[in-house]
Formats: sequence, structure tokens, C-alpha cells
Amino acid sequence: MTEEYHYDKLVILNNIYHRSLTKVGESSKTLLPHQSGLVQEMHRYREKMLRGYMIDQHAINGKIGILGDQSGTGKTRCMIEYLAAPRAPSPRMTSELSTHSTKYFFSHEISSLPQTASANLVIVPQHLFASWQTEMKTYPAIRYVPIETKRGLRGDTLVQNMRESAFVLATNKSYKAVQEYADQNQIIWDTIVVDEASSIHLHSSDPPLRFQFLWLMTSHWIPLLFKHPSIIKSAMYFLRDRVNLHPELEMWLLDNITVHLENGLQSSFLKEYLPFFHPKRSELVLRCSKDILQASMNLPIMTQEHLQCRPNVSLASLTSFYLARSMEPTIRTHQIPHLFQALNVPWMKAKEYLSLQKEDKVQRIQRKINDNECVICLESSSYPTILDCCHQIYCGKCILRNMLVHPRCPTCREGITPSNLCCLGSIEPEDVLLRMNKTEICMDLFKNNRTDSFIVYSSFDNIYYQMFEEMDKLGIKAERLENNVYMERKTIRNFQEGKTKILFVSQIESIRGMSFPKTSHLIFFHELPVSEWKEVLIHSMQRLGRTKPLKILYLHSEIQV
Repeated sequence: MTEEYHYDKLVILNNIYHRSLTKVGESSKTLLPHQSGLVQEMHRYREKMLRGYMIDQHAINGKIGILGDQSGTGKTRCMIEYLAAPRAPSPRMTSELSTHSTKYFFSHEISSLPQTASANLVIVPQHLFASWQTEMKTYPAIRYVPIETKRGLRGDTLVQNMRESAFVLATNKSYKAVQEYADQNQIIWDTIVVDEASSIHLHSSDPPLRFQFLWLMTSHWIPLLFKHPSIIKSAMYFLRDRVNLHPELEMWLLDNITVHLENGLQSSFLKEYLPFFHPKRSELVLRCSKDILQASMNLPIMTQEHLQCRPNVSLASLTSFYLARSMEPTIRTHQIPHLFQALNVPWMKAKEYLSLQKEDKVQRIQRKINDNECVICLESSSYPTILDCCHQIYCGKCILRNMLVHPRCPTCREGITPSNLCCLGSIEPEDVLLRMNKTEICMDLFKNNRTDSFIVYSSFDNIYYQMFEEMDKLGIKAERLENNVYMERKTIRNFQEGKTKILFVSQIESIRGMSFPKTSHLIFFHELPVSEWKEVLIHSMQRLGRTKPLKILYLHSEIQV
């Protein structure tokens, strides 16, 4: 990829960060200052886009906007307030450019609208339907029409209710039926809102969106701006001298700078509506700056801790690792402390080791220790390791590699196991592994924090089943988030109500956009394969409504060999 390819993306991102809202509105009973300011800007943005405005030498018109604040900042509430605000009905609807238009001759149809014909539509992923309904309970005065399935499209007063309510709430599964019903009853959408726009799945056979204005809500808006959303942070950062880099963007580039962002849109349905190659597409994104978010939300500071756990490693598993990859066994010196601890190889000072030997052998062993020469590589030993059969000295990596190929003493050919080794020295504090493995650490946390609530991320569902019996013995209620939508809702409701104390999550998409502000601990049992998923998990807890600090624990035990 060329330098200009990365530079063009950097310019777009930088413009978005420089356009971030830096002024807040007045707080109200339902909105924080940053939310109030965002709602006001949404109204201004729509009017500006529909009427047209100048930027540099470009006359800009549009019917689309992206609400791009990070997760947990209250975008749902902002959109509800925006849709519920009184607005004079538009007497006409500007359609898109006709299909026969060219760059040099173009037209679009302007349709007259009856004042009572328009309504608003909100399309959400199916798993977020209940979350929107829960949010609407805080707005008893705002009318809305929820339609989760085709069965909701019944009743003599439904058409009137759809037109008179603030909005119609549909899922990505029910949208097709809702649109067909709207066409049959001459209902035209003034505003369409698509929640979690970068990850929602709309089928290619679904009817096209027809609207006066379209809002796309997502915290992950990069796929909405770039047809090829691959972001190489390091390549962009090295181009920083060519632009006036915004400090917040610079921090984002430096955070996990080696991580490449690859994930794009979940479905191609929305691609038709997005100007992937327009040089001014940075104008589409509305977001608050990090500074005003922190001041307005005032969330407790979360704590993060990395724990080196004891891995489940044996000579057999190490051998299988190399055989499965058709690799020659290679052990690096810096891996020896963790590997020896995992294999239960004892560590002793030379003086302590000598005190345990027979008197007639002490002098000979002392001489070999002083020489410190590895019998295999004939170099000075690193992490000198002695065998109890013939008391020869070896490098830790040399003897371990030899054991993987032939588990016999290189000198006397006697069979050896890790218990026959002794590393002469002490472990540095930073290399010390915890005495417990990941499962034992989790159980210890659950036992000592019975009143707290935990979310545990693991790559595999079997972790839940491995720990279930122990949790059941302790009388701790734990559940696993399943793929079935209705089972998922029940599980999440139990967790949010406090009936379930521990929630195991393997599929991140199933909780995208969810709210768990009362969770006390987030445990990463495994490393996440996609860096953006980590932000989804954290911001599902570190969000509006949190009153106590969130504790995040990263459990490490894998030894990269």
C-alpha cells in the first residue's frame, strides 16, 4: 500500500477529530451537558445538510449523518430526545439524484408531502430491541410503536399510531415487513435511524431505505467512511508531520500501534448510501471530544491488572506443539523462567544445592558449578541447570530442547524428567508466575467477592462448563450467553437484576451496544483476537450509570514458544 493511501485516510480521520464538538449544552433532567450539546448539533446538522452549505470551494448537500460517539456515552438517549423534539413537518421531500443523471446534467424529484403522512423509523439489531424498550421506560410521556415481529403489524389504529408517535421501533429482522406495511398505507419516513450501523446485518433482499434524512449510529464508524477499512496505525503515525495532527487522534494511533484494524461492514446493504470516496466525507461524523465527555460523564476511573498465571504445560504438550507445526524444537533463553516454573523444575542457590549432596560429591559438583560450562553447547551456561544423575551443568534451553527430542541425560543416557533438573539461581520478581492457574484464580475471586458481579470473556464455551460444578458448590449463580435471542435476553435480564452474579461471554457481537454499568469485575480469560472487541466489552460496563470503579483483570498463562 502506497504512502498516499495511508495519507488520505489520515487526513479524513484528522478532520473528524478536529471537527469534534468542544462545547456542551445545558444539562436537564434527562440529558447530561454533552448529550444536550449533541442533540442541538444534530438539529443544526440536519438543517444545514438539507439546505446546503459551503466548505472551502465545495457546495455540500446531504441526507445522511453519522452519530459517532464512543460506546457508553448515551447515544440512544440523545436519539430519543432528537426524534421526540417538535419539528415543523416538511412540506416536501427531496429525492435522490435520478438514475439517468450524469456529472454534468443531473436532477432529483421533489415530492409534496401531506402533513400527516410522515413518521420516523428506528432499526436496531434484534438483540438490542429490549434495551431500547428499557430506555423508553424512562420516557413515559414519549409515544413509540415497537414492532419486533410481523405479529406487531396488527390493529385498526396502528397506522395512526405510527404517524402520531415519535418513532417506530423495528429490528433488522422485522424491517422488511414494516416497510411493506408502510408502503401499503402510504407512510413515508421522515427520519430513519440505524443503530450499530457498522455491525447490523440487513439482507440484500430487504427493500431499500427511503427517507428525508438518515442517521447511522455507531461507535465504530471507520467502516462507514472507507470501502477498504484496513487501518495500519504505525504507517499513519509516521506521516504525522504532514498534517496538523489532533492530540486525541495521536493518542489513538499510539495506543496498540502495532495492531492493524481490518474489520469492515457486516453486510453490504448500507454501502449504497455511503460516499466512500468523497474528499469531504469527514463532514458526516458528529462526535464529542474526549475532554467534554470526561468532564460531563465524570465516570469513576477503572483499574487494570495483568496476572501471570501458572500455565498447564508438560513435556508432552510442548513436543506436540512442535510436531503439529512440523517445526524443530526451539527454546529461547528468556522463556526458561516461565517454562521451568510451568514444568515444576526446582530453583535453588548453588550453596543450598550443595548442602543437600553427599560429602564425597560436593567438591566435584562445586568445580563444575565454578566452570559453568554447558556440556551441550560448550558455552557459558545461561540459567545453569544441573542433573541429579551425573551432576553435569547445562544451559536451561539446551537441556530442555534435548529432553523434547530424547528425554535422556546427554552424558549417561539415563531417563530424565523435569523433577531430575535443578536450576541454580533464583527467579527474578518480574518472572515469577502465580501459584494458581487461570481457573483457580477465577474461583478465588468469585469466592472472596460473593456480592460482586463478574463478566468473564473466554474464547471457548467449555471454560464455563469446566468451572460450573465448582461455582455450583459455592452457591454462586453463573450463566453463559447463548446465541438464541430469547435465551440471551433472559440471561442478560437475570444478570442486570442481580439474580446471576457471573456472566460468561464468548461472542462479542451478542453484547455490542448492551449496558452493564453495575458490573464490578471484567476478566479476560483469553486474549481477544480483534482489538475493537476489547473496547466493546469495556465500554459496555464503563458507561453512564456507573458509580463504582470497574476492575479489569487480564489473565496470562500462554507461553509463546
